[in-house]
Amino acid sequence: MSQKITASFTFHGHDLTADVVNAGDWFGKTWLLEIGGSFTPLFLIVEADSPTDAIDELSDSDKYGHHIVVDEADLADYPEDERHYGPSGQVIDTDWLSVHGCEGCAVPFTCRYHGEGLPEEGVLPTEFSWDDFDADEDE
Repeated sequence: MSQKITASFTFHGHDLTADVVNAGDWFGKTWLLEIGGSFTPLFLIVEADSPTDAIDELSDSDKYGHHIVVDEADLADYPEDERHYGPSGQVIDTDWLSVHGCEGCAVPFTCRYHGEGLPEEGVLPTEFSWDDFDADEDE
C-alpha cells in the first residue's frame, strides 16, 4: 500500500505528528524514532518487536532509510572495525538516533494513526488494518 499514514502523540508535553514508516507490519507495537543533529529533529513511528528491530525497519525503508544508511561515497569515514550494519548489509550511522518507548510493554509508545479513510479521531495502531482503506484510494 502506498497510502500515507501519520501518527499523533504527546511527547514531553508537546502534541506532535509524525509519519509512520511501516503501518500494520508488527501488530501495532510502535516505537518513536528521533533523528537529531539539527535544530528540528525528525520524528518517525516504526512498528517493531524491539528497539533494534525498529532500527532495522528504518534502515530498510525506501523512503526514510537514507537518514541512517551511510552513502557509499562516505564509507571511508567509517573504519571497518567500527561499522554498524543494517539487516540488508548496509552500513548505518546511529549516532544521531534515539528510540523512545517502553521495553517489554505491549505498546511501547502510545499514538493514534491517521490517514484517508480512517476516522477523524484516528485509530490505535493495534486496531489498524490496511483493510480499512478502499482499494480505489491507493496512490
